[in-house]
Amino acid sequence: MATNHTAVTTATKRNILLGILDKGTSRSATAAKAGISSSTFHRKLKNPEQFTLEDLGNIAQALEMELTDILPTGDIASKDAA
Repeated sequence: MATNHTAVTTATKRNILLGILDKGTSRSATAAKAGISSSTFHRKLKNPEQFTLEDLGNIAQALEMELTDILPTGDIASKDAA
């Protein structure tokens, strides 16, 4: 099944930002807790396709979330299938 890459990366970014908001923390604090430099974290947020699976796992852990909470659900893939 094909997915819309833009929709997937946009959803990943949105989920990270919602997690940060939900925890009442900052992007810089999240980056530090995830072991990612603040500048790299901010750059990757602008281009979420650059996040590695390891990055996303570390971010999820920093935000006390599951990785599946950050990654988009199958709904996006099915809505944007070619």
